[in-house]
Amino acid sequence: MDSIVASTIQIELKSESYVYKPYPKHLHGLCYFLAGKDYPHVKYRPPEFHPFIRQWNSSKLDGTEAIIQIQCIGEALTYAMLHTLETTRELWLGHGSLKITHYSLNKQEVLPLNHLQATPVPTEFKLVFLTPTRFRTFQVDRYQTKAYPDLRLLIRSMARNLHILYNVKISLNEQEELIRSISIINVIGYPVDVKIDRYSKYDDSFVGEIHLSCHQLSDEQRRLFGMLLKVAKYSGVGHKKGYGFGHIELKRA
Repeated sequence: MDSIVASTIQIELKSESYVYKPYPKHLHGLCYFLAGKDYPHVKYRPPEFHPFIRQWNSSKLDGTEAIIQIQCIGEALTYAMLHTLETTRELWLGHGSLKITHYSLNKQEVLPLNHLQATPVPTEFKLVFLTPTRFRTFQVDRYQTKAYPDLRLLIRSMARNLHILYNVKISLNEQEELIRSISIINVIGYPVDVKIDRYSKYDDSFVGEIHLSCHQLSDEQRRLFGMLLKVAKYSGVGHKKGYGFGHIELKRA
């Protein structure tokens, strides 16, 4: 596979009633509902969707207005979701029902899986973590969670995701060379406790940003980093991406 088609589906919702903001598990379930019963749920394989609440305004006086975006990195999945939306008038999101007032294919682009064809990253930029994010790392005999912007774990997460989904292999040496050559200017991490659903325990996570300088990267390394980040923009980073965790955006410094 030389490239993938990445898309953003935007769904605008409205209710006359006050509807609580959905838990991550509700967003995860929404994506599977829209994907249809034939979409596979493979254990230990990250899904090709990544939900994000762009807007959620609720009041007892005015009701609820919301915008949910679903990032997809599979063309068949995108059109399956659009097909479901064609025949759906309202969505149930954990705490209540909301009418679909509008939906659209907000953005679609082809992402190369050959880093030599990818767009290089800027020489300096900020990577913003907009939704709760956490990384998992294996220590001795068990996994541990790290709730802080860690460049090594970020690159490991993005490379692992590409390998699992598309068999794109980025060696550990290539990853380490990338990490050594990127300069961290500043890191801001705010701890956030988040629950998957109403009955689960709180998990450590963070939101924040990491300010990076890529002046020392070669052109090939900048393209490799660009490919990783471009896919991650649609797939998310870290643990539980399919629940909406780890939503990132790039900002020029």
